[in-house]
Amino acid sequence: MKTSPLTITPAEEPRLRQVMKDIQNDVAAYYAATARGGDLGVHARTWLGRVQNLNDLLTKQLHDKATYLALFTPTPTSGAELINAVKYARNVDQHLMFEVSPSEDVLIGGTHGMRSYGCWRPIPAATHAELEKRTQRLQPAYQANLEGRELTNTMLAVLRFFAGIAPQIVHRDHRGEWTGFPLKSQPAVGDPLHPEEPVGDIAAANAWLNGRRPNGDLRVVVGQFSMEEAPYLVGFTFADQLSFSPFVEKPEQVDRDIAAGFTYLQGDVAANAEHVTHKFSMPPDGAVLYSPEEATTWATPLTQTQYEADWMIGLDPNRWRQVVFAEHPGHFPDFVAYEQRRAFRLNAQVPPR
Repeated sequence: MKTSPLTITPAEEPRLRQVMKDIQNDVAAYYAATARGGDLGVHARTWLGRVQNLNDLLTKQLHDKATYLALFTPTPTSGAELINAVKYARNVDQHLMFEVSPSEDVLIGGTHGMRSYGCWRPIPAATHAELEKRTQRLQPAYQANLEGRELTNTMLAVLRFFAGIAPQIVHRDHRGEWTGFPLKSQPAVGDPLHPEEPVGDIAAANAWLNGRRPNGDLRVVVGQFSMEEAPYLVGFTFADQLSFSPFVEKPEQVDRDIAAGFTYLQGDVAANAEHVTHKFSMPPDGAVLYSPEEATTWATPLTQTQYEADWMIGLDPNRWRQVVFAEHPGHFPDFVAYEQRRAFRLNAQVPPR
C-alpha cells in the first residue's frame, strides 16, 4: 500500500535534505569500503546514527509529524518496521558495550575484484536484556528486516522509504542525480546500484533505465555498428571531461534521450582525448579518457541517428564487437546484458572518490 507523502515546509526542507545527503553519502562510503577492505563497522555505525537523526527530526521536529507517526501506529508499515529495526541497532550501539558491526566472512567477485558481502549480525540475548523495555520491543523488527541481511541492500531500502514519503528531501547533484549514486558497477554482481532501481525484475529495471536520461554531461558518438542487421550507435560518455566507459544504444533510444534534453555529439574521440587510466587508483575495467578541451569544441551535435551503412570515426570497428555483442538479444542471459547496460547508462564505472 502506498503511503501518503509528508507535508514539509520550505523552512524544514533544507535541514532535512542536508541530513538525507549525509545518509546517502554514508551508503556510498560503506559500499566503496567493501571493495577496499578495512573496518566496515565504522561506516555501518555512522549510517545508523544518521538514519536515527532523520527519524528523530521527522518524529519530533516536523510540523506534519502526525502523518509520519501514523506510519508507526497502531500497526507499523513495512517501511516503518525498517526504521524501527535501525533504531534498535542504533540504541544498542549508543548505549551498550556491544560493537554493532557487519559480518565480514563472505567475499564475492572474482577476476574483476573482490567485495565484502557483510550482513547484520545477531544481537546476543544478554545484550538485548540490557536494553530499555521500549527498545526491546523493537527486536522483532530488527530480526525481520536487518539480521542476516546484506547491509547495502538494507541501506538502499531505507533510502527508498524516505524518498517515498518525502521525495523533496532527496539530495541531488548539479546533474539531478542522487548525491553519492550510482554505486560502482562490478561485473557479475547484480545487486542494485541505485535507490530507484527496481529490484528482482529485469524487465522493469530495463524500462527504468530506458525511461531516465543517461548519467554524465554528454555522449560523443563515434560510429554505428550493426549486429545481425540491428544497428547500434556507439561512443563514449563524458562527465567533467572524463570518460570511464563506452556506451551502446539503439537509434530509437538515442532519439528518446535527445528529446528528453540529453546531449549527443559526433566527433573523433581518438584524436581529441588521451588515456589517463594510470592516474586513478581504482580504475574501471578498461580505459579512462580525458579530453583537455570541452567536447563541444571538437565535436558537433548529432543530427542523425539512422544510417543505411555502418561507419566509424578514428577507431577500429572490431573493437566494438564484444561490447555490442553483450547487449544484443540472445547472446547472453538477460541479467548479464542488463548489468553492462546499467553500468553504461548510469555511468557507474566511475571509481569511488
